[in-house]
Amino acid sequence: MDSVKKITPRDWMKTPQSLKIMTALGEGQAMFVGGCVRNTLLDMDVTDIDIATKHHPQKVIEILEAIGVKVIPTGIDHGTVTAIIDKQPFEITTLRKDVATDGRRAVIAFADTWQEDAQRRDFTMNTLLADPSGHIYDPTGQGMQDLSARKVIFVGQAEQRIKEDILRILRFFRFHAIYGQGAPNNDALKACAKYADQIPTLSKERITQEFLKIISVDNPVDVLRIMFDCGVLKDFICEGASLETLSHLCTFQNRYNLAFVASRMLALAGFNMDKVKAMEDFLLLPKVFKKDMQAINAVLNLPDLSSDHAVKVAIYKHGRVATAQSLMIELATDRVMNGYAPSAINIIQNWDIPNFPLTGQDLMQQGFPQGPKLGEELSRREDAWIDGGFTDRE
Repeated sequence: MDSVKKITPRDWMKTPQSLKIMTALGEGQAMFVGGCVRNTLLDMDVTDIDIATKHHPQKVIEILEAIGVKVIPTGIDHGTVTAIIDKQPFEITTLRKDVATDGRRAVIAFADTWQEDAQRRDFTMNTLLADPSGHIYDPTGQGMQDLSARKVIFVGQAEQRIKEDILRILRFFRFHAIYGQGAPNNDALKACAKYADQIPTLSKERITQEFLKIISVDNPVDVLRIMFDCGVLKDFICEGASLETLSHLCTFQNRYNLAFVASRMLALAGFNMDKVKAMEDFLLLPKVFKKDMQAINAVLNLPDLSSDHAVKVAIYKHGRVATAQSLMIELATDRVMNGYAPSAINIIQNWDIPNFPLTGQDLMQQGFPQGPKLGEELSRREDAWIDGGFTDRE
């Protein structure tokens, strides 16, 4: 297989750790693959390094352990091991081909060629390979042109790829949101729409993982609209969700560097916790998400966030994060003037939250007996302290 492009090796390609592994596996026997190559060619950050190799997993373990590299058999049944050098993980997978698929998982066999391995991957842009010298290889003959055009194209027939793994529907929209430009591929959209009703057959974990990545992009609304049109979201996102509000929310979050997924999910639910609960028929929302949503809703139920004192009250009662996200929502729904936002954000980030200087023990020393009346009086005093600007005016 001939190289289709030569780039200057990037830093991640020539670290001692990368070179140690690639040298040990042998020239022509292993290449960088997938996201690290794709992102490098797009001048985007590389966070994970994946390697494809002709060696079988046990041979990879034998080679690397012989030079003192720790190897973990993370997915050895599917040909994958993880090598760790100086806390840097490298996921190394033997060339594979699918033997059987059922829409959720695949039975694989080891392959002999880079081209054969590429045929089981999802999108052409993810099949690109690179060696440590910066030579780029395109085993499908289509990956480079699709990547250059920022088109997310399935390897082979879109319908067949999706039938092999239904999760690829969500992956398609995620990749389009991050890497795509212009209209999505029409064949892919038709296939996604055809098999959209199969999404609920996937585990909540797999659906959630992909959907949260979609909702995390700078502004996911354009791709969400397409997903709604394809029927992809009908089972687990509420009808009537205000995508316009979500779009405005994302705009303000990005403007003030306050992107936050939980508030975006809350916006999709119409700021209604009952609708959030309905989402959980298909999404496995982390407990911390729901806790954050409840706190944000509590701040939204306060009278306003249009004064310094109101912002401080929200911070004191519900925390900085909930207050910041509620401010973003208030901006998105025109309940707070944008000109006030910098002042409010400064308070959220820098105000030293005071401690209420009175305890139940203090009241008992003043003669209040233990019991419900004590708690009521303490709450009354705290409310008066808050209303007085966090100072004691009694």
